[in-house]
Amino acid sequence: MDYLKLGQRIRLYREKLKMTQQMLGEQADYSVQHISHIETGKTKLSVECLFDIANALNVSVDELACGYVASSSVILDEEISALLEDCTPKEKHILLETLKTLKASLRQEEETE
Repeated sequence: MDYLKLGQRIRLYREKLKMTQQMLGEQADYSVQHISHIETGKTKLSVECLFDIANALNVSVDELACGYVASSSVILDEEISALLEDCTPKEKHILLETLKTLKASLRQEEETE
């Protein structure tokens, strides 16, 4: 396992949640120094620590360990919100109706598979 990449993913999720290392440490019950060393790849973390951090960040262990960052609900929600920030009310309405139609179509397709 690449502990540097794992640490980078942990930092990415933490920052997306606007958490400090201290906040993450408190929620996962680890020191700020330990969180810092994990994020910089200076220390190998135990499986228990990985689970504690994943729970504190509200992500799955496989998202942290395997790097499936694009599938993270937190990151996807933020990307969607960012896309809507500069939209006019009319654009938002059109996008909402389009999204409803697309979602219904995707679900119908899943049912027929």
